[in-house]
Amino acid sequence: MTSLTYGLSPLMCVAAANLGRAVTGEVRWLYAGQRDLDGLTDSDRELIQVVTGELIPPRVVGLGVRVSFFTLHLAMDRKTGVLPGGTDVSVEYLEDVYTRYEQCCPEGNAVSGDVLDVALAFLVGRYLARQDQGDLVA
Repeated sequence: MTSLTYGLSPLMCVAAANLGRAVTGEVRWLYAGQRDLDGLTDSDRELIQVVTGELIPPRVVGLGVRVSFFTLHLAMDRKTGVLPGGTDVSVEYLEDVYTRYEQCCPEGNAVSGDVLDVALAFLVGRYLARQDQGDLVA
């Protein structure tokens, strides 16, 4: 799977300069509109809420909602097809995004620190829960 920072590097550079430190996933610095967030699935919205505490409404009105770089990255990967509709975010996907940011974006990493730890724990828990449900059905 290939993933890039999809043009978020300049935004992260400006944010890092304003913050005086590298950007992490929990920084809520950007506004996203309906078209930006259209591709997010219900599963994505649940992951975002658990990981960052953001409640992304189904319909965004006005100028948009304030989102973290983590949320924006997921939304952009949905729009560009890196995360095709109908698929859940996977552990492998998050690890790949983390690695690419570390290699290519010294201004910060949208999938780092507590965001990465909580996201991985949530995804592993969801996977195990689904496995347990499968065992009950069998």
